Amino acid sequence: MKENIRFKKSDDGPSGIILSFRMLIAALLLLPAAGWGQNPVIQTIYTADPAPMVHNDTVYVYTTHDEDNSTWFTMNEWRVYASGDMVNWTDYGSPLSLEDFSWADENAWAAQCIYRNGKYYFYICANHKELNRMAIGVAVADSPTGPFVPPYDEPLVAANWGDIDPSVFIDDDGQAYLYWGNPNLYYVKLNEDMISYDKELGVVQEPLTEEGFKLRVLHAHKTFSWARSIDGLASHSVKEESTNTYYWYVSARDENNRKVIAVGKGDKAIGPFKDVLGKPLVAGIADEELINPTVVVDGAGKSYLTWGNSSLWYVQLGDDMVSYDKKVGIVEVPEDKKEWFVSKINGETNSTGKRYTTYEEGPWLYKRDSLYYLLYPAGGVPEHLAYSTSKSPTGPWIYRDTIMPVIEKGGAFTNHPGIIDFKGKSYLFYHDASLSGGNGFERSVCVEPFAFNPDGSIPRIRPTKEGVLVPAAYVDPYRRVEAETIAWEEGVETQKTTSGNIYVTDIHNGDYIKVRSVDFGKGAKTFEAAVAAMASGAKIEIRKGGLNGTLLGTLDIKKTGGEQQWKTQSVRVTKITGVHDIFFVFKGGEDKLFNFDWWQFR
Repeated sequence: MKENIRFKKSDDGPSGIILSFRMLIAALLLLPAAGWGQNPVIQTIYTADPAPMVHNDTVYVYTTHDEDNSTWFTMNEWRVYASGDMVNWTDYGSPLSLEDFSWADENAWAAQCIYRNGKYYFYICANHKELNRMAIGVAVADSPTGPFVPPYDEPLVAANWGDIDPSVFIDDDGQAYLYWGNPNLYYVKLNEDMISYDKELGVVQEPLTEEGFKLRVLHAHKTFSWARSIDGLASHSVKEESTNTYYWYVSARDENNRKVIAVGKGDKAIGPFKDVLGKPLVAGIADEELINPTVVVDGAGKSYLTWGNSSLWYVQLGDDMVSYDKKVGIVEVPEDKKEWFVSKINGETNSTGKRYTTYEEGPWLYKRDSLYYLLYPAGGVPEHLAYSTSKSPTGPWIYRDTIMPVIEKGGAFTNHPGIIDFKGKSYLFYHDASLSGGNGFERSVCVEPFAFNPDGSIPRIRPTKEGVLVPAAYVDPYRRVEAETIAWEEGVETQKTTSGNIYVTDIHNGDYIKVRSVDFGKGAKTFEAAVAAMASGAKIEIRKGGLNGTLLGTLDIKKTGGEQQWKTQSVRVTKITGVHDIFFVFKGGEDKLFNFDWWQFR
């Protein structure tokens, strides 16, 4: 059974403040010497969609796992990591995979875990093999690191297209909520058993209003100077592929308060758009008609701008997409063509061009004092992070601001937020593509500390390579520390034994592991490690402060009889006191050297 990593805790009160100040000074002194970034926090595999949970003085972060060499969101399992200091993360492997759900066959996408009444509830989304669309499931465990087991052989929710990215929250009154959705936002009230929900209330679709989530199109209300008003919730953004140009068709009222359709032109899906006509594209629309413009294209490549409800209308757009044949004019869709038009219009319902507000997916519900915060990846694509607030966990919501802009350097085209408070500080989790070889389908989890503004608003948070500079605690080296407790590494991997133990493997010459902020107190004299080696000859160099830092000692690895035959081996080290970053630098021949389970100083 793996032991939790042990940390030296600070006390409350003045002594805790003094220790926090010492931590800050130590972190600033150690950073230049180390010279390595902290983000992304996991380097052994590609991880995404972080869902942090604080429990018993430990942060657990549940992630998805992007498979290597992916060209789509190829994800088959969920992973979990834990930290007591926010800078070193212990790998606990996969607590749950697609194979655990009889109804699922692919797409182990974003998930979240929560604790209640002695149990841990893990809400996931995956593709339903019979429905051939995403659904939401739940699994239960007695430990935050699993294993998790589904309580029944069917999804918890399989209500709509876009049932992805579940986020769970328990309010102060004990009522639990499950939010999810792309492109729409849904929630249910969970029952106390946490594996069922209030069927009488059912699945509630949260209105994505302009006030709650802001129009997606930039400067939407300033686009048409002649318009008395526009209805950004009745629009369609369309890309003309041959010219790589976007056109925005939107319901509006002209200066005489008549219903019209306006068109803008731009080089991005969310604008800003330019009013190229200086007047409406389509006028003369009856006031009682529903104006929700949608562009559909026939097999010959001809584009039609449609609108209406019981009666459908269209104009055939010209090649320039901002004009139509005035001689033909506005045409009511004939009965024999209505089925085709309706089918094409319905086909655009969930398209990116029909996403009116910034809400995209991946909701995260959080409460601070009496205010509820709903964080989410905001569109278009690439995504940024934004948030809305409410005095109720179910809205109505008021849009507030961007939290993290689009990550220009090293970013993925998606993002995914999670906020926690831990040991007096707040942290934002997100993902990017900054790990070596990363891209939009091979992402990595990152963390940034932040402080709320005095008025309770969330500041603009900049993604950094440094991440968390000041640890929330120090590592106690005099207790067993798992080798897979890592701040930064190069070259190594982790693996699980048949009995469930995680260890470090795939170790080659020149690979290393960095552990941050190790508190040696008055002094360590001996280092020991549990290793398994087929042959002798490899070494662990124990260095202070960097790859080429002070050499404290070298453990010469002796063969143990096999890759799973574990032996504890030790070496005397130069006495070391105080707080330091420690590097385990691996040396040896060209082949894989040995496996590494845990270490400890004495």
